[in-house]
Amino acid sequence: MRMKWNILLAVCLAGLAFSACGKIFSNGKKSEVATVTLFYGAGYNNLSSDISANLQTIVSGKLPRKSSAHKMLSFTHLSVSDANFVTPTELYLTEHYTDILGNICADTLLTIPSDRTAADPEVLREVLEFIASRFPDHKYGVIVSSHGTGWLPAGVYGTSSYKPIQFGKKTASSDAELPLYNYNQDPDAPRVKTFMAEVHNSDGVNYSMELSIQSMAAAITVPLDYLIFDACLMGGVEVAYEFRGKVEKVGFSPAEVLTTGFNFSDMGLLISDNPSPEAFCEAYFNMYDSQSGSRRSATISLVQTSRMDRLADVCRGLFEKYRSSIAALRLDSGVQPYFRWSYHWFYDLEDILVKAGISASEKQELEAALDECIPYKAATPSFLSGSGGFDINAYSGLSMYLPSVGSSQLDGFYRTLAWNKATNLVE
Repeated sequence: MRMKWNILLAVCLAGLAFSACGKIFSNGKKSEVATVTLFYGAGYNNLSSDISANLQTIVSGKLPRKSSAHKMLSFTHLSVSDANFVTPTELYLTEHYTDILGNICADTLLTIPSDRTAADPEVLREVLEFIASRFPDHKYGVIVSSHGTGWLPAGVYGTSSYKPIQFGKKTASSDAELPLYNYNQDPDAPRVKTFMAEVHNSDGVNYSMELSIQSMAAAITVPLDYLIFDACLMGGVEVAYEFRGKVEKVGFSPAEVLTTGFNFSDMGLLISDNPSPEAFCEAYFNMYDSQSGSRRSATISLVQTSRMDRLADVCRGLFEKYRSSIAALRLDSGVQPYFRWSYHWFYDLEDILVKAGISASEKQELEAALDECIPYKAATPSFLSGSGGFDINAYSGLSMYLPSVGSSQLDGFYRTLAWNKATNLVE
């Protein structure tokens, strides 16, 4: 009779363990909640083949089982080729997993018609809200892979024949040139990604469909544990500050990003009980830092947005005290740049203030504020050295606008950013 009761007890305990949905218990405590990792590839542009290759790397690596509490999803909009912007393609939200035999499987969860674009904030909102309803009570993390131009408004960056358009309607600046796709001027250098922008072809003319950081922040109605930008020039204090209250950690590059992108073979660092965007960013840096020549080119930072208040407070005081000195800085003032050629809107935040003449104690206070909100940062000694690139002699982990080399048009837009409202860099 005792043996029968022992067997019954064992069966009951096994049933309880199964009903825990695969979560691990340690010292009577549950593990971290289940996670959703979303790869958001806005690739209806000349990055289509690169984004497709990145996704293939992801699905060839560590994937969760179908029954796992962790989910690996992709949402992609890819053109037929890097140059075909005439043939429309649908947008797909897909779940990637392995079956009990280890086979790689994919289920389409959502299809969006080809007349829409991944660069539309309403599409982003729709995808995130669908995921939250399909997989409730999870932690959500997103990697955005596309073009990027930091906080800049549409139509500012460059010299190609691509023209800005806002979701089917030409903007007043539709005659402005925009080079989000063909601005690499050295054919022997590695290609770079240049913020989320896709191509819309109308009557043989290619238009750029762009998503601003403000529109993107407004579209994030599902709180994100992390948001990683696999895109150029997104590593600005303006970008990170715009996502406060929406995203806990933002990973990005102050400089450009080579088109091969992040180290997607290490996605297991995110698909786990304890996702580590820090380790994922470090894997990106190590991948490029171990290379030679111009391919040894990478800058990366991870910012905890909820800890940026002190940085804003410190900067507001320094901007006011050193306003005239900041205004006197010029292109030849030696401030650390993160741009190439004439696209001079991205400089090192700390180095701007150092060159403006802050004191040693003020520099120490600034660095303490930066350290408080930046758990990880790294940079190679140079970026695209010998290919119109630059040396990296100062690296605070964040870029920032330098109004003295900007324009009244940019100043007007900059005043609408949350960072400027908090710090009054541009009066």
